[in-house]
Amino acid sequence: MGQDGKHAQRVTTTLRKDKYAQLAAIAKKRGVALSWLIRHAVEKLLEEEGGGPRLPFEEPNHGKR
Repeated sequence: MGQDGKHAQRVTTTLRKDKYAQLAAIAKKRGVALSWLIRHAVEKLLEEEGGGPRLPFEEPNHGKR
């Protein structure tokens, strides 16, 4: 959320354990936080629904070569 945190709204959800495990594995593989991955997925959905790009969601390079 970075500098935009003052304009943020927290959302809580429950996932099936298998779906959570899949998302956690994807986040680990990409070297990003699970929360980042979920925000990224939400932004992509909003783009597909016609809202256009909202945030610059480039994957962080956490020391990867």
